[in-house]
Amino acid sequence: IQDSVESMRLSQAGTLFASFPRAVRDLARELGKEARVVVEGGHVGADQQILDLLADPLLHLVRNAVDHGLEPADAREATGKPRTGTIRLSARHAGRFVEIRVGDDGRGLDPHVIGDAAVRRGLLSASDVDRMSDQELFQQLLRPAFSTRQVVSDVSGRGVGLDVDKSTVEDLGGSLQIQSELGAGTTFVLRLPVSVAILDALVLDREHGWSRS
Repeated sequence: IQDSVESMRLSQAGTLFASFPRAVRDLARELGKEARVVVEGGHVGADQQILDLLADPLLHLVRNAVDHGLEPADAREATGKPRTGTIRLSARHAGRFVEIRVGDDGRGLDPHVIGDAAVRRGLLSASDVDRMSDQELFQQLLRPAFSTRQVVSDVSGRGVGLDVDKSTVEDLGGSLQIQSELGAGTTFVLRLPVSVAILDALVLDREHGWSRS
């Protein structure tokens, strides 16, 4: 019964990804950049309710990737990269979870820049930064209103609004992680339950001394 209920609620992740190629193309043109979208795992199923609630966070991550992740075409060419940057959207099952990734092959995150911004904003001390790993510093971008930019972009801000994306994912029972390599790109990893309709539960009855799950 559980499998039947879940299958009726599932939709393909590709339906969520469908609108992003045009959004990327339009934003890249507006910013004077060149970008393409690669979609993988569009057939992967996830709860339609989850996909609906992820639409805005994913759009924000995609816009961030184009605005702040990808370098201008000439700059990419100068470093040996293709002039056209790639935004990669992918989905895959991981047990009873679905993992959605939004990645770019752009400039990547500089942990030193993030650490300096955190110290400048009074969020961390210099000694705190020295003890933190790159991954821990990347997670600072998910703090409310955190940004490494002195001037906020009208399009998006690396860190501005990411705390909202994180909250949305966590409210769905998931997690948001950041992976990045300086000069090679950044990937946001969203790990969510396949379905929010079925929850594992344990019921205890003190009077009758039995339990069921």
